[in-house]
Amino acid sequence: MNLYLIPNDPERTTLVSANGVAQYRVTTAKASALRSAALTRIERPAADATRGAGTVAEVEWRRWGAHACVRSSVFDGDEQTLEVRELLYKLGSTFSTARYFLGNDNEEYRWKYAKGSGYVLTKRSTGEEVARHTAELVKEGYFKGERQWALKIKPGCDLDIDLIVLTFIILERRRLEKSTKQSSEEHGEEPCEGGIEMSG
Repeated sequence: MNLYLIPNDPERTTLVSANGVAQYRVTTAKASALRSAALTRIERPAADATRGAGTVAEVEWRRWGAHACVRSSVFDGDEQTLEVRELLYKLGSTFSTARYFLGNDNEEYRWKYAKGSGYVLTKRSTGEEVARHTAELVKEGYFKGERQWALKIKPGCDLDIDLIVLTFIILERRRLEKSTKQSSEEHGEEPCEGGIEMSG
């Protein structure tokens, strides 16, 4: 399954299937004087009749060094609130960009950023690729002939697609935020508030 990110922005995007149907919508309300943290909401639009419309998850990007939290029922069917660092955890090196999580199938999965492409999701026990964020020239379907960024999910995947989308959106937003912050610092600009720390 290919989910095309229109546009390729983890804060505000629609993930669209090859036939042009919106599968997920991602919106982010920025932090302000009245809101203590930015809030990203991932929703399934009404067009998805198989799983029904509704909120998949909300991610609260807390400020002032507090850890981001995610509220969702994708973990075990009951709504839970977890710190992002509990959902997407590190193993091994402190400086590794890889993040792990436990899937709904009780298997451990790893997201790792690949230069020249994007994040790649693999099953830890086998190393088998499950999903990949990459740009491609679309050969068929609604976006035929266009170059689009897509989250490509392997067919027959046992892992809940909601969980794939949720974890990908969190990591891609963190990566872009870190990249923006580094770019601002290199140019002597003050980074925007409302961010999250990458160390968590």
